[in-house]
Amino acid sequence: MLERVQDRTWLQALHNSAGIRLHGAQKALAQWAIVDDYNTILDLHCQDTRLLRYFAQKFSLRACGIADGVEQARNLRAEAPEAEIFCARKEDIPWRSESFDCVFYQLKANEGEHEHGFLQEAARVLRPGGQMLIAVQGLPEMIGRLAAAAGLAEEDALLSPRDLMKKMEEAGLSDVSYRMNQPLIGVAMGWKRG
Repeated sequence: MLERVQDRTWLQALHNSAGIRLHGAQKALAQWAIVDDYNTILDLHCQDTRLLRYFAQKFSLRACGIADGVEQARNLRAEAPEAEIFCARKEDIPWRSESFDCVFYQLKANEGEHEHGFLQEAARVLRPGGQMLIAVQGLPEMIGRLAAAAGLAEEDALLSPRDLMKKMEEAGLSDVSYRMNQPLIGVAMGWKRG
């Protein structure tokens, strides 16, 4: 009896040539990031390796990430063995100062992560002239305020782009700006002074 065998090497080659599908926040980060060959990048909230693999496919660079748990870090390293992925807190990044050219973070406006303590640490690991990008997913501020007034959202769960930009400046970043990329995704970006 003949068995049907699937040639996995051919399927893997087809998958690799098809490219990496980024989700909305990752697309926004990739659109605004200034990355080049021989750069070092860090994904502070590495839930999957798509963003790191996307840049590694386009450029010859060092890709790093921080995962929330040990098991998740192990799984992500298996998915992208060329990347350096560790389990750590974003407030205690396990790399030396001035190690990265670009740092990425994906923030959901309703996650309650308004302390922004990680910004100081992210600025520490950025090289002078390095770029920090934060993708913010959630309702735009004005719509969020209307939803809060109507009782559909909590006022303290809203993230103000102005507040985020102010915190980024306080962390030592300059030329800070905020761009709406899609209706529910904005990108805050800033540069470490040289």
